[in-house]
Amino acid sequence: MIFAAIPKIWKILDKRTVAILGAPQTGKTALIRLLRDVNAPDSGLQAAASGEDRGRFMVEIKGKTVDFAVPREVPSMNGLNVGEWKDAFDDAEHVWYLFRADLVARGDAGTTQMVKTHLALFKKWIDAQPGSAPKILLVGTWADEHPDRSLSLSQVAKQVEDTDVIKFGSAQLGGAPVVVGSLVTSKDADRLLKGIKSRLQ
Repeated sequence: MIFAAIPKIWKILDKRTVAILGAPQTGKTALIRLLRDVNAPDSGLQAAASGEDRGRFMVEIKGKTVDFAVPREVPSMNGLNVGEWKDAFDDAEHVWYLFRADLVARGDAGTTQMVKTHLALFKKWIDAQPGSAPKILLVGTWADEHPDRSLSLSQVAKQVEDTDVIKFGSAQLGGAPVVVGSLVTSKDADRLLKGIKSRLQ
């Protein structure tokens, strides 16, 4: 499958820096692997090994380059490596924050508190920056794992967007846009990438 949205994302982000932040198991590595490979198998996506694609690196597609910063994770801190997260955040023009949409939608207390803490940290860093702040995009993944299998991904997305933690977090970050989806299949990933592209404009 060819992800047509990826070259369009690169056109928007050409010569810019993107920080990808989030707790472990939120899809950061899978997303990076997709962005590096415009093509993906139609049969579905392979699970990415934890710890791959960490650090700072540049990806080029069709002559357009984007610098990525993906901090290392600290297992005992829900992945929050504060020093590296702040460095990546401060250097970025775009910040993509990944979170588990299924757990937020079902009101999981630990996940909700963690997301609230992370977004409050972003607000603190923005307030401390003398110049322009990065553009923040909230990316909910694992929407396919919602306990109510009768809901479509768009219904799960609406449920997630209506939660207090996401509504308030988005508002305090200047109306940060939200995109919710899944990376479990190529079709789902294509939909999520299109959503990301549409919210970058």
